[in-house]
Amino acid sequence: MKSDRTPVLEVKNLSKTFYEKGKGLFQRTPNRAVQGVSFRVGTGETFGIVGESGCGKSTVARLIMGLERPDSGEVFFKGQRIDSLPEGQLRPLRPHFQMVFQDSGSSLNGRKRVRDILSEPMIWHGVAARQDAQARVDALLDMVGLPAGVKERYPHEFSGGQRQRICIARALSLNPDLIILDEPVSALDVSVQAQILNLLRDLQEKLGVSYLFIGHGLGAVRYISHRIGVMYRGRIVETGPSGELFSRLAHPYTRALLDAAPIADWNSRNRPRIVLRGEAAGAGWDGGCAFRGRCPCAVEACAASPCALKQAGGEDHLSACDMAESAR
Repeated sequence: MKSDRTPVLEVKNLSKTFYEKGKGLFQRTPNRAVQGVSFRVGTGETFGIVGESGCGKSTVARLIMGLERPDSGEVFFKGQRIDSLPEGQLRPLRPHFQMVFQDSGSSLNGRKRVRDILSEPMIWHGVAARQDAQARVDALLDMVGLPAGVKERYPHEFSGGQRQRICIARALSLNPDLIILDEPVSALDVSVQAQILNLLRDLQEKLGVSYLFIGHGLGAVRYISHRIGVMYRGRIVETGPSGELFSRLAHPYTRALLDAAPIADWNSRNRPRIVLRGEAAGAGWDGGCAFRGRCPCAVEACAASPCALKQAGGEDHLSACDMAESAR
């Protein structure tokens, strides 16, 4: 992993609220999808975001990409603020930060051959001349482990893992500094997941590209990430270097996620675990800790206000739980 004083991506106090139809005719219920999220991604680094479905992970990705506008907060790409830029000024920067979606089938144009899917972005953005684009397509396919001959085929002729390789190749076609990976292996078989994760690690080592890796499987996020942020109901509740976060769990929710992960050791089936009851929706929007309704460590003080991130171990290991010591 490389280091750089100026991060490739920096997110500061990002917030987004959606309003859903309520019970009354004119009533709208706020859904605070993202609340005060902050993190940074260094050069050649992978920052992983993990949490349950609906915790706001994908909304964070969409806010960074400019697919949604934040209500408040700031997004900086290589030191330049991009969240408030009009589309005309943002467009020249888009080749430098790309995104790979979970559903590879719907993110590829089914009416175009692979050669066109990969070459058109390069020609449009001036990354490669038209006469050189096909050679670049062959190189990209080789980079992601596919033979050059598949460029004449359509997306529906590939397996899910092969389509995801094509999506990765498309993201790499513009020589980006940052790739946002929104649950790129969640829809794949376990063996194929391992292949894609290994491919991503090899590409990062070779190209020095930075990743924002989003997932709800702790195993995949832990394997690929240098640092991890754990999200619950729109907030980051724990963050730190991957090794320290898993060796010194500081938040009950992180421990519950780890306990929920399957373990091959049969003798560990009766180990003490935190078992989450109910859904993520529930108490918490009234200003207290959003996790208190499902937390085994909750006390009366947890209803007063959401806990701020504070040091829980090493310098970069932070937890938003005042009961951190009892949670370990």
